[in-house]
Amino acid sequence: MTLYLHNDIEFDLDCEFVDVTGVVWSWTGGWSPAGEPMLGSDASGPDLPLPDAYYYHGPLIPRRRKTTVKPSAAFMDTLRAGYVETDEAFAARIGGVL
Repeated sequence: MTLYLHNDIEFDLDCEFVDVTGVVWSWTGGWSPAGEPMLGSDASGPDLPLPDAYYYHGPLIPRRRKTTVKPSAAFMDTLRAGYVETDEAFAARIGGVL
């Protein structure tokens, strides 16, 4: 967790942030000359220091980044061997409904 304090609010720079219009902002890993974290967005436009992004586009709502989980070798071997079941078969096996 990389924390940055702005206006008595802690920002976890390892998170993404969503502004009020739905634009996603994330820390670029860089810092402004004033020592402020630089944020880039998924919209067009320049990177901004966090205080500027917060002022012009805030509030910035934290959103955890999605992690990519690499399947284990055993799981991949199972798929290659053809041990795959349909949703219906899985539901029948566990005695539930999907």
